[in-house]
Amino acid sequence: MYTTIKTVQRNFVTDPDRWSGQSLYFNSLFSGKWGDKQEDGSYFVETDAHIFEHILRYLRTRVLPVFYDREKGHDFALYQAVLEEAKYFQIDRLVKWIGERKYLEAVQVNILATESQDRRTYKKHTRSDLDRRTFMVEDRYVEMTTSGNMETTMIPMAHRRSVFYCPNGKHGKSTKENCSGCTKQASDGKVNVNGGWRGEDQMSWCIVRKEVVFDHDLCVNAYSDDAQP
Repeated sequence: MYTTIKTVQRNFVTDPDRWSGQSLYFNSLFSGKWGDKQEDGSYFVETDAHIFEHILRYLRTRVLPVFYDREKGHDFALYQAVLEEAKYFQIDRLVKWIGERKYLEAVQVNILATESQDRRTYKKHTRSDLDRRTFMVEDRYVEMTTSGNMETTMIPMAHRRSVFYCPNGKHGKSTKENCSGCTKQASDGKVNVNGGWRGEDQMSWCIVRKEVVFDHDLCVNAYSDDAQP
């Protein structure tokens, strides 16, 4: 049978027959022992409506609450407020859940940080008079696949590294091995040396993946043997 529970801020309409057995306070309130029933059949409860909303939701669903936000983390102030009301209403299972901080086990945050790397490949060309390896540095890019439960952040980073340039300018940015002939020509004075090793800034990315895993089964089953009949 639907009953109205009144607070200072707002009223709640609920069916106590479906959940009152979980709270010793409400067991006594609805039994008529206290004589608190109003003329219109409602009951007044001295509580904060914002906090009582969470109390009533738990009583109705029997799912233990988790107050977690991706950006802010756990709302410890709200846990404390609900805990005090759970003690007042004598809801033992909810008191244990918050008092023992069991809710911390319901949320697991997995963080993986990786750094993007140069994608270097080479082709090996074999001819009768030449065995040559040509290195190709592809354009830098990052390809990622994430789920809706994963948050990805990319942080740019600059690194100083040494880069080899072809001494006679034919091959541009290359490798010392690939330009061994050009290096010999430069050392013999046959070409103007305008290459060799140079220091260059290189951009890479630190990729941080954050995944929040929520254990709903724990919220449903924790302390289930302790629930009041």
